[in-house]
This record gives sequence, structure tokens and C-alpha cells, in this order.
Amino acid sequence: MEGSSGAAALVLASAFLLTLVLYLAGRLVSARGTKTEAELSPYACGEVLPPVRPRMDMSRFFTYVLLFLVFDIAVPIIALAILGHYLQAAIYLAIMSVASVMPALYLRELLRR
Repeated sequence: MEGSSGAAALVLASAFLLTLVLYLAGRLVSARGTKTEAELSPYACGEVLPPVRPRMDMSRFFTYVLLFLVFDIAVPIIALAILGHYLQAAIYLAIMSVASVMPALYLRELLRR
């Protein structure tokens, strides 16, 4: 058992060393270019637009979160129920219920401010 852990450590160390050598060789060989005037100019219409922070519609975001939770957690519930593991299916169903209520409560707090 002790020999196999030593061999695993040797393989891991050699993999890291090989990765480091390939990375450094790539940095030495790679071409270094300079930006041309065309690459530095504004894209498309030529307008220089000030940076605007996009606004997020939180209600739409939480809708997607809820849909993801329902479909992501519904699969194990259905699979466990088919296999006859009813206790685990009930636990997953409880987790899904709590997880789907939390974003709605958070959204209500955001809208209250």
C-alpha cells in the first residue's frame, strides 16, 4: 500500500512538472504582437460609448432560478420514487419546496426597500 501512494505522488509530481515545462515553452515560443490602430479603434459604428451598467430584472432572474431548481431537483425525486426510496424522495421534495420559497422571499425583501 505504501508503494502505491509513493507511485501516485511521483505520477502527480511528474504531471505538474510536464505541465509547467509545456507552459513555459509555449510562452517562450509564442509570437508577441502589437496592437494596430484598427484593433484599438471602437467597434462597428465608431461611437465611443460610456460604460453603462446593465440593469437586471430581478423578478425574471428569480423566475429562471425557480425553474432551474424545479427541474434540477425533480429528476432525483422522480428517480428515487420509481426505485422505491420514498424517504429520500420526500427529503428531496422538502428541499425543493424550501429552495423554491427562498428566492421569492428574497425578492419580496428587495421590492420592499
